[in-house]
Amino acid sequence: MKDAELLVLKVLKSKDAKQKYIMYHLRTHWADIIGHTAANHSQPYRLENGVLYLHTDNPAWSHNLMMMQGQLLGKINQSLPGYRPGRHRIIRELKFYHGILEEPAAPKLDDQGPFIPKVDPNRRCPVCGVPLIGDEEICATCTRKQLAEKRREIRRALEKSPWLRWEDCRETLNCDRITFTDVKAVLEEWAMNEALKPDATDLEKAFAVMLDRGLTPDKLNPELVERILSRAKRSRFYVPARGK
Repeated sequence: MKDAELLVLKVLKSKDAKQKYIMYHLRTHWADIIGHTAANHSQPYRLENGVLYLHTDNPAWSHNLMMMQGQLLGKINQSLPGYRPGRHRIIRELKFYHGILEEPAAPKLDDQGPFIPKVDPNRRCPVCGVPLIGDEEICATCTRKQLAEKRREIRRALEKSPWLRWEDCRETLNCDRITFTDVKAVLEEWAMNEALKPDATDLEKAFAVMLDRGLTPDKLNPELVERILSRAKRSRFYVPARGK
């Protein structure tokens, strides 16, 4: 739908209207851009002079996203209508903050009319052969399938070696940091839930700790495992900021 969105941007004349539409686009596609786990803890809040302000529900997520700022900027700009490699970036900087905020109403769009994405029958998906829309290189269906398979591949690697970091496997798995972090966060949440159950086995507890702390088996001992799980249990009483 990038062609249709690009037409909308061309129709909107004022800078303020364009920025509101970009914010609408980011809010609508936020989970697809940065991953569902990270999207559950963050949201685009304001765009001003090329700076995108992101609200997170706790300091840890502000720190995590700040450490990935360069890659995030690339992903965010690539998602925007009209993006072309090497051209001026619409969003040049990210700023993070957390705390209670009043959720602004999502920008409402005027009736834009029926925009039909351009389909070039001479350009086809190299995977399945369907005509490509706009500047797609692979069709949306095949892109989703490839991403789903990549996520399964990352999960299998983490289930086998839960102490892995992105730096350890970015070349062997050929994955970006955002996708790896999102898959690991989902697996961490599941593993910790299992480890904190009253009937959890020693293996389940050790797996959750290795995944959470990036520790290899030789670094574990029963006291360390119980101490980390005890802290994790207490931290679950944290109440995130309102407005999410």
